[in-house]
Amino acid sequence: MTHRGYEFVDRIKRQVDQGGLEIACFPEVANELIRHLDSEFVSVNDIARIVTNEAALAVRVIGMANSAAYRSGGRAITDVRSAITRIGLRALRGVIFAFAVMQIRAAQQLRPVQYRIGDVWQRSTVVATFSHLLASELRAEHRQLDPELAMLGGLMHGVGKIYILAEAALYPELADDGLLLDDIVRAWHAPAAGKLLEQWGLGPQVAEAVTGHDEADEALRSQATLADLLHAAMIFAELRGEPADLARQLTASRACQRLGLFRLDLPYVLQQIAGDAGSLDRVLL
Repeated sequence: MTHRGYEFVDRIKRQVDQGGLEIACFPEVANELIRHLDSEFVSVNDIARIVTNEAALAVRVIGMANSAAYRSGGRAITDVRSAITRIGLRALRGVIFAFAVMQIRAAQQLRPVQYRIGDVWQRSTVVATFSHLLASELRAEHRQLDPELAMLGGLMHGVGKIYILAEAALYPELADDGLLLDDIVRAWHAPAAGKLLEQWGLGPQVAEAVTGHDEADEALRSQATLADLLHAAMIFAELRGEPADLARQLTASRACQRLGLFRLDLPYVLQQIAGDAGSLDRVLL
């Protein structure tokens, strides 16, 4: 690793240790909404007013409320307040983050890493869609797996990577060295994500899932957790086009065994995901 590489790693380590992380080019309206959502005195009217004043965000919130994942045969919604009421504040956090990532990807100063951030976010939306669908399918057996938290965990599982990639834009030689940057992201994305999720008040369940899903198969717990679900959703996202390999991987995974995924009708799940993904992609990408 070059001197600048060590300098960058030391910068990330210091920031993670000190806390107060900020993603470069993160829009102020998103920060304002996160602060409001953390307040115990927040009202839906307050949130709706802020969202309504940001047209691009308002369109996404209404789009989420009318997506296949949330509409369920109900009437079409055309106003922000009703949309927030339908999707809930947990899902709203995910839409806010999707809006923020859209702004980040458009920022000129992040141009050296824009395509990498785009790749991370596209995968995050697929994982989120699988997480939501799997939690919904498994809810009767696993009441602790909330579909809204599952979607939020899926959307947020790449937040540490996005943070590090945005920081790397200040180091052009790192942005050009894909292998080295990948190594740094792999080593530091989990602690960075943990700090960001703590700052944003997303709660221990989401934070533990995002930082612990990689080790879900090594865990010896008996009860399925959100980390297990996120791990399973990532397997689905990786192998959704190869049903035979998907079935083998789900059978071999200890996390998937805890979830009882071997009892699911895989062709049905994959068919359902195609419909959900199309409607959510329009909101989240």
